Amino acid sequence: MTLQKWVEIFLNIIFWVVSISILLLTTETGIVENTVENDNGIVIQETIEVGLFSLPNFLGMLGIIPLFYSITFYLIPNYYASKKYVYFSLFIILGLIILTGIELIIIYLQKTPVLAMMIKFFLFYNLFFVTIAIIYGIIRHQLRLEKNQQLLEKEKVSAELQLMQSQINPHFMFNALNNLLAISERSHNTQTSSGITKLSDLLRFMIYDTQSDNVLLSKEIEFVENFIALQKLRYSTEDPFEIIFIVDTKNQNPKIAPTLLIPFVENAFKHGLNIQSPSFIDIKLEFKSPQLRFEIKNSKHFLRKTEFEKKYSGIGLENVKKRLALLYPNQHNLDITEDEHTFYVQLTINLSE
Repeated sequence: MTLQKWVEIFLNIIFWVVSISILLLTTETGIVENTVENDNGIVIQETIEVGLFSLPNFLGMLGIIPLFYSITFYLIPNYYASKKYVYFSLFIILGLIILTGIELIIIYLQKTPVLAMMIKFFLFYNLFFVTIAIIYGIIRHQLRLEKNQQLLEKEKVSAELQLMQSQINPHFMFNALNNLLAISERSHNTQTSSGITKLSDLLRFMIYDTQSDNVLLSKEIEFVENFIALQKLRYSTEDPFEIIFIVDTKNQNPKIAPTLLIPFVENAFKHGLNIQSPSFIDIKLEFKSPQLRFEIKNSKHFLRKTEFEKKYSGIGLENVKKRLALLYPNQHNLDITEDEHTFYVQLTINLSE
């Protein structure tokens, strides 16, 4: 664990020690007068001994601790941060009712009369700590968002520097590709011409469109289509492959982080095709506002890897997992499963149009 985590744990311990100490030292307990009516309707005063901080009562009051951290670590990130305020409020109210009910039941089981002052005390006590939990959770979530944003900006700058270090002048690249395209067309080599065109489109997208934080989903789909078309040129139509890409966006065109989907497609082509046995890659992209659903299912073959491939295998998938966590926190779900013969990826992201 990091030093920051240890400091947070230490401060939480101090908070509870101080809170419980103040509560024990400042709350009066003992004898109280209770106004009641006897069987004849006559108002009388009765003296009741109340031990609010007996061991069972105290243990019941400690029930605020799990509620406190449920609010901080679960309700705030999953409901408040996602603007599900109705559900967030309902869970808070339900937690308060259940906890107060448990505290009063403990008193009742000790055969101690449940007085109005007790109900007020427990409600105030629970509400106070719930308020602290909400404030603590919101501040903690906001600090985490700012940290993630700083990390994202740092990684973006690092990626841009790497690109600058390894990048050949794009105009030179496009001119070279255009020259190769002219040569292949004069030779009437349609496959080579098509491949060069697709490669040119891929380069244009990677060099120019990835400069922005988001691109239209249609641009990302076109990038995937060009990549698939370029990959198909490596193989013969006689190879035992079935490659399917189905798109259904309901004519909607939201924005998405660029090159977010391509690592999954690249991984499918890398591990899913084997010319010596039947292979398949099924890709389906569906967008129904606000949810994007992206699925890839491919055959899996046990191919012998080089030392280089063993060392860097899976890096692309790990990087895209980090990007998803930074770009779409609490707004995505990535499920990767596999068995002996099949690799399956299911990704859902909430996108705004």
